Amino acid sequence: MSLMDFFVNALKEICTPQGILFVIGGTLAGMILGAIPGLGSSTLMVILLPISYKLDAAMAMALFISITIGGMSGGCIGSILLGIPGTSSSLVTVFDGYEFTKQGQPSRALSAAVVANFLGNVPSIILAIVACRAVGTWAVKLGPWEYAALCFCAVLMVVGLSKGNMVKSMIGVGIAIFMASVGEDPINASGRFLFFNRLEFLDGFNIISVMLGLFAAKIILLEYARQDKQNNQLDVKVEGFRFPLADFLKNKWLILRSWITGAFIGFLPGLGGPVASVMAYSNEKMLAKDKSKWGHGEIGGVFACETANNAAIGGALIPLLALGIPGDAAAVQFIAALNIQGINVGPMFMREQPGIVYMIFTGALLSGIIVFAFQTLGMKTFPAILKIPYHFLYSSVILLAFIGAYMSTNSFFGLLVAIFCCVLGIVFDYFQIPSLPFLMAYILSPMLELNIRRGLNYSPNGIAEFFRRPLSCTFIVAGIAVLIYGFVSPVIKRKLQKNKEAK
Repeated sequence: MSLMDFFVNALKEICTPQGILFVIGGTLAGMILGAIPGLGSSTLMVILLPISYKLDAAMAMALFISITIGGMSGGCIGSILLGIPGTSSSLVTVFDGYEFTKQGQPSRALSAAVVANFLGNVPSIILAIVACRAVGTWAVKLGPWEYAALCFCAVLMVVGLSKGNMVKSMIGVGIAIFMASVGEDPINASGRFLFFNRLEFLDGFNIISVMLGLFAAKIILLEYARQDKQNNQLDVKVEGFRFPLADFLKNKWLILRSWITGAFIGFLPGLGGPVASVMAYSNEKMLAKDKSKWGHGEIGGVFACETANNAAIGGALIPLLALGIPGDAAAVQFIAALNIQGINVGPMFMREQPGIVYMIFTGALLSGIIVFAFQTLGMKTFPAILKIPYHFLYSSVILLAFIGAYMSTNSFFGLLVAIFCCVLGIVFDYFQIPSLPFLMAYILSPMLELNIRRGLNYSPNGIAEFFRRPLSCTFIVAGIAVLIYGFVSPVIKRKLQKNKEAK
């Protein structure tokens, strides 16, 4: 079948009552939760994981990508109107976006953000469509040595690029590898780490229970403990959408550069929207002729952040769909949802499941258009979204999280795992251990172990075979280089800073 045939089939499936409900409902629900500080679309995706196994796999993916697109686009609403980022990807949008609200021009910043969202996500999805075919064709030629090295490189890159949290990231990775080792041996099916000789541990820690505890339950408990009531104090009048033609023409090259930055950062494992927005903002501020306006109401700052974090979505889809490597936390949830359906994401995914792949692409494109239409037509409703009482949301989310944890295993063991991971998440938060390296390592550890052991069994050269194969050796060296850079760069920066101060 041709590329167009896959898209036509996906479009036919989406253009049904169920498909339309999933795409429109997922987009709007993601946008609303993305706008509310402390929740985010990831919380909704985690809650929906337990029920996704009853859905058609393609429809479940269309729902999840719609929530992702809506959540990323909605994050700017809280940043601009409240000065509190709705999502971590919109953190930098606060610097200039909230200044416009304080100056009585929230509609100007929101209009720029809405256009940037559309220009970021839709072209990046088109890029992913083209790139995934090329990368997927190359990926099927990989053996267990290359695939193990790729997983190894991805985990090390996440750790190496965790600025200021290198040691803590490695602690999180170590805990994840241990937890992923609980259960059956992937080769001989013998039991490992069966605590108290309980057979429940033979199936390991269910990914749904882990994510429900580590994300949904933990986030709700921490946000409730902070008792942040600022969302109910919002008193901002927002006018309708006005296309920011003058601002757009003035910043057209800034938008293009930010889009390239976002797509590239999204492609790298474990970075995603937060890093993309920071990088784009920093680059454009450095290139700006008048730096004094940045942070005090520069519309270019809004364009840069929102274009980059949305472009990261398409960039993250490339390693996810072509290689089975999650680019960000949302991609981890995609892998979990597919695993529930009994589908393993890897180099053969695009060939074996093209219907699901193109359903994701089609759903992403339609969701980008839907969220743009709603944000342009319904901009006046943005303040009302932020006035939703938190106590209604918190109680609903925590209840659904624990019900989902029970449903994931049909036993109290899943609920106990969720509670354990909730406590673990709070401990991570207290000691400032980032959760993304933990989650990436937890997802990739089984693939890493399986391919290492296959590589050792398939070749008489043992571990040397991983270094004798050029591509495998390149991945290993690249991962180690990024890890070393992560340790060395802060030391170099401190020395350079001391030298400047001495002068």
